Formats: sequence, C-alpha cells, structure tokens
Amino acid sequence: MALPKDRPEPVDLLLDAVERSDLVDLTHPLVGGLPVWPGHPEFCQTALASLERGDASCYHALSLGEHTGTHFDAPSHFVRGGRSIADAPLGRCFGRMVTISAVDAAPATAVGLDPILDWEARNGRIAAGDAVFFHFGWDRHWDADPAAFLTGWPGLSGAAAEFLVARRARIVGSDCLSIDAFGSLNFPAHLALLGADILIGENFARLGTLPPICSLAALPLPIVDGSGSPLRAIAFVPRSAPSPSSQEP
Repeated sequence: MALPKDRPEPVDLLLDAVERSDLVDLTHPLVGGLPVWPGHPEFCQTALASLERGDASCYHALSLGEHTGTHFDAPSHFVRGGRSIADAPLGRCFGRMVTISAVDAAPATAVGLDPILDWEARNGRIAAGDAVFFHFGWDRHWDADPAAFLTGWPGLSGAAAEFLVARRARIVGSDCLSIDAFGSLNFPAHLALLGADILIGENFARLGTLPPICSLAALPLPIVDGSGSPLRAIAFVPRSAPSPSSQEP
C-alpha cells in the first residue's frame, strides 16, 4: 500500500535518521592476530593478486571462523534444531539498543539483576524487542593486550539472562569474548538466550561511548546452516542524546 503523498518514503526516514545521528562503529577490524576463542581458527588474509606485483587487480583469500571478531551467535550454536544465522529475521538486525554499564564487575564473575534493575530505575523498563548490551569495558584489552582479553572476562548469570528472556529482548550482547563469564562450564546465559531464539552479540567495541538508549543496525552474513556470523555493527546516536556518564547515578 502506498504512503499518503504528504508522508515521506521509508527510505527518506532512514536517510534522515543517518543524517541526524552520530554513527558509532561497534565493530573490531578484521586483522591478523585478533583474539579468537581457543581452538577456533585464526583470522588469515592472503593476497592472491596484487597491484604491487604487477597483477591487473588486487584481491585476497580469507580464512576465519563463524565466531571471529564482532559477531552474532545463532540459536543453532547451542540448541539442537535451533535457527541458523541465515534464517535470522532481518528485522532483528535493526531497532532500539539499550546499553547497561557493568564496568564494576569483577573479572570472571557472572553479574546478576542489579545492573539491569539500576538501569531500569533511571531509564524506564526494557521494552520487548530491545537489543540489550552490557558494557564491561573488556574491549580495552582487544588491541592493548589480546592475551588479557582471552581470560578472566565477566559475563551474565543465568538469572540475568532469564530476566531478559522475560523482557523479550531480541539481542543480548557485550564487549567480551562470551556472554557467559570466563570459566563457565554449563553456559547458562547462552542456553537461556539461544533457547529463547534470542541472538547473542559478542566482541562488540566502543559500547562505553554510547548513551543509555540509541539504535542499532547489525547485519550478519547469511551463512547457510551457520551457527553464527561476523557482522558490521553500527549504533545510531541522536546528536541530542545524553552522554554515557548520565548512565551513572
């Protein structure tokens, strides 16, 4: 059905949102030596043709895992018969984004409901369909000390994950290697979230620059039967948005 003539086309609304927002890239660049889950394939980029060598063009072969860099976990990552990343509805990739500060979490601890309830007390109830991200500050290790990034990270408790399932979040993520805390053996957050068909975002960057509420666009590759995919994640921050410091009481 066509829009009334006095209303803008949807693409015009999108372009207007881009024009009126600061775009924050939440994606770590793909480069050799980036941190990967132990046992997963390293990222490798090999030049197959090069202008410097006199070839007519430049192109590369890439080798990487589904969970390399900034990425989504699909339900099939942990749930037998769960949705693959190629089957994730495109609508999940766009929408409101909530960023919750958890920078005081101790290493290797699973945070409970307190940071979520504190955020809601200041900003209102998390809405159905929100993408909910936890800023632990762990991305500070990504470039500075990749070995430190790969150990001791905090995560979500099963209770916190179940709470976000009840809130009907569409995505839950963090700036850590896993949504479950380092050392977890039973992965309660993964099982609760993926079991509810909620995408998990891991290895996000620059969450600490975001206000409590903004918008997210994050598109994975349509990998058939894929358990996850690298993605490019962009936050749309209205220029009138409060600073990240306003998240704190």
